[in-house]
Amino acid sequence: MEWTHLKPADGRLMPWKNGRGSTLELAVEPAGATLETGFQWRVSSAEVLVSGPFSAFPGMARWLVLLEGAGFEIDFGPHGRVNLTAPLVPIHFSGDWSAMAFLVDGPCRDLNLMVDPRLYRARLEAFHLASSRRLPLSAARTLLFVARGTLSVPAWGLHLGRRHLLRLEGGPGDLVVAPGLGGAALVRMDLDPV
Repeated sequence: MEWTHLKPADGRLMPWKNGRGSTLELAVEPAGATLETGFQWRVSSAEVLVSGPFSAFPGMARWLVLLEGAGFEIDFGPHGRVNLTAPLVPIHFSGDWSAMAFLVDGPCRDLNLMVDPRLYRARLEAFHLASSRRLPLSAARTLLFVARGTLSVPAWGLHLGRRHLLRLEGGPGDLVVAPGLGGAALVRMDLDPV
């Protein structure tokens, strides 16, 4: 199994597609892909400072997870409204939908996974880790994002801080992970080619 430890400093700060903010791109496929060239999947984290429209990403499947702050309400027009106000409770929607975000109480930070569903099947889950756990890995690619606390991978001598990302390729297998003092909150993203 191959792994890559990505820190926030390794990411690319990029403007939003609609120019109304910026996002820290943590991982993208293919490497170096841009909004102009297109991508197969991308993981990023954005600080949302003001209410406003989401960028349109036609053809993409999207997941959002609130990391910090009170969050926001999203108006998807004919597709309804959703509250992204509970930390680490993911929502899933189509990049084709128009979306308007209304901040609840000041700025917040989120994690965003975008996937081209013609190329990849994706699963996303967020969970708290209070003690060591063996994670079964069956996807072609698994991404582990540390939303809170710290995480260690004893087998490889790795220590991941908050907002670090561990990219794992070449499953299946098992991975033993352990939280730091006070536990950890993780977002796991599994990606399989269609």
